Amino acid sequence: MRFLGVLAGFLVADSFFHIVDGFAAGLKAESPAERIGAVVFGMVVLTTLMWFFKRFFSSSFFHGFLVATGLFLSFDIIVFHWVFQLHRITNGPEANWLEPIMVIFGSLFVWYGIIKERKKTRIETTTNMFQG
Repeated sequence: MRFLGVLAGFLVADSFFHIVDGFAAGLKAESPAERIGAVVFGMVVLTTLMWFFKRFFSSSFFHGFLVATGLFLSFDIIVFHWVFQLHRITNGPEANWLEPIMVIFGSLFVWYGIIKERKKTRIETTTNMFQG
């Protein structure tokens, strides 16, 4: 059964690679401004999701989202972009300064999410100890 799941996942992922141009609706970011604009668009979507999760979900969920986003930004860029050189954020020279900025922000997201969640957990534990 596990093999069928792996096979189904492979086939679905492989089909997504072949229709990637269809999802882009024919849009190609060819100039540096267009590539930076695409990254800014992604940042706007991420910021909107952060606002939505902070507003409508628990603080633990929000902190977990921050940590996960930060790990993705920093770990993905360091390991897959820099160590293995599989791909870059953009296909142009702007990736040389965009990627370090993303790693810094990702590391800050991880740090902030962990610190806030640990502080919240410490306060809840202390409060529960004194309630008897």
